[in-house]
Amino acid sequence: MTIKLVTIIFVSIGTICISIAILPTRQICGLERKHRFAWRCLGALILLFLLGYLYYGGQLLIRPARIHDLMISIIMMAGGFFVILVARLSLQTLEGIKKIADRERHRALHDELTELPNRTLLYERIEQAILEAQRDETTIAIMLMDLNRFKEINDTLGHFYGDYLLQMIAPRMWECIRQADTIARFGGDEFAVVLPGVELEQVINIAEKITRAMEEPFHIEGNSLSIDVSIGIALYPRHGTDSDTLLQHADIALYAAKKTSGAFYSIYNAELDDHSMKRLMFTVELREALKKEQLVLHYQPKYSLVSRQVCGVEALVRWPRADGKGLTAPADFIPIAEKTGLIRLLTYQVLEKAFAQAAEWAKRDIFLPVAINISTKVLHDLDLPGHVKTLLEKWEIDPGTITLEITESSMVADPALAFKTITALGELGVHLSIDDFGTGYSSLALLKRLPGCELKIDKSLVINMIKNQNDLTIVQASIDLARSMSLQVVAEGVETREALEKLTELHCEMAQGFYLSPPLPAEEVLARIAELNAGPHPAKTADNRGVIADLRLTQPTI
Repeated sequence: MTIKLVTIIFVSIGTICISIAILPTRQICGLERKHRFAWRCLGALILLFLLGYLYYGGQLLIRPARIHDLMISIIMMAGGFFVILVARLSLQTLEGIKKIADRERHRALHDELTELPNRTLLYERIEQAILEAQRDETTIAIMLMDLNRFKEINDTLGHFYGDYLLQMIAPRMWECIRQADTIARFGGDEFAVVLPGVELEQVINIAEKITRAMEEPFHIEGNSLSIDVSIGIALYPRHGTDSDTLLQHADIALYAAKKTSGAFYSIYNAELDDHSMKRLMFTVELREALKKEQLVLHYQPKYSLVSRQVCGVEALVRWPRADGKGLTAPADFIPIAEKTGLIRLLTYQVLEKAFAQAAEWAKRDIFLPVAINISTKVLHDLDLPGHVKTLLEKWEIDPGTITLEITESSMVADPALAFKTITALGELGVHLSIDDFGTGYSSLALLKRLPGCELKIDKSLVINMIKNQNDLTIVQASIDLARSMSLQVVAEGVETREALEKLTELHCEMAQGFYLSPPLPAEEVLARIAELNAGPHPAKTADNRGVIADLRLTQPTI
């Protein structure tokens, strides 16, 4: 009787285990689609085992149990444990794999910083919205939003503040849109919004709400940051019938909004597209011109109001037009070079050509200091000092005859990196000049740390100082500041005799501008310098002409 009871207990335990294994097996069939048939077969076998267990248990109830029945029941109990363990562990493994897969999919489709959908998921949402719009014959709006001056905040305060600011953007945007809408981080400081089933008036209202929300200050660790945004809008099906076209047109509209003063949003139209295509072709042409080294340098004299002699030139890049009809102005291609990353190659080519020209003049006993503009991105390039050193050695140039002009904003953007580069350049012996002074964000703490520095007063102030008392005050203050800090000062944008006379009266040391000379090719600028050096003080003559004399240049320290 004891053997029979124990045997029945063991068989019952095995039967219960087999029964319990059925549920996880069914769950596995719902999870594992690839091998679902195999798991269903396993489930059928488990049911068959269950029937066998029940049959054997029923037999034990109606007949005596022998010792071998006890052994069989132990094996059946162990088999039940084995089946349930396999089923449960398999389910846990598959659930773990699914969680990992879901987590990886989430990471693949969402921005890690903001947890917003990324570009990939954005495309999926747009395609889904297009299908629904086709079915319901409704309109979709795609908005691209860019944070203006975000780079200034990011570079000035650091990436921590920039990242934190980006994290604070999404909650404010969610308050401005509907639950069915999608917000995605398109990249960098750009965000995209998908608005299904809306009309243009609703889109504009949402854009206005987002703009007002962004204007409220962001408080980050005691700092109050204010930002403004630009928004580009494209509509389905009016402006495109696929995600690529809609996003491209929204981007074109965004660019137009950023370029238009006082506009926070712009709606795509075909004229903007033509402009974008021209810009794209312009970029391709510029890249090809750099590849073929087609850009040339013109030189504009810097005139000393103290010695009444030309004391150097500034190298200014020009791009000859493919049709041979003149030159493309730097204002037309420098911003594109900066936006597309071509500015580094462009600057390095300008440095090479300017150094080569200075060496060629030196061989002719013409020691003419040369100033060269350095963009913000290139100033933050740690390879710049090494490149300048290589050029100095290659062309055997006295570093004291080279001045690198940097803007105020380039120092503020990332002071630590900028001064690391500036210090290395100063150790080479080249001089530095702060360009466009008076329009940026310089501080005295920054100025006093610059080695061998001069200030170049921005031309917008010089041009207007005769008629605008505020500009005149700024020019006077800049000259006094430079003198008090033992810095040399150059006034750009001298276009009239009155301006030159006023600068002389204000004791400005150097002047530069079209009244003295426009930028000229290398040989032509030598002739113009000879005229300036030989003639009377330019402020004393209306036509600014003198008898061409031999070129007489000192080698001043700039």
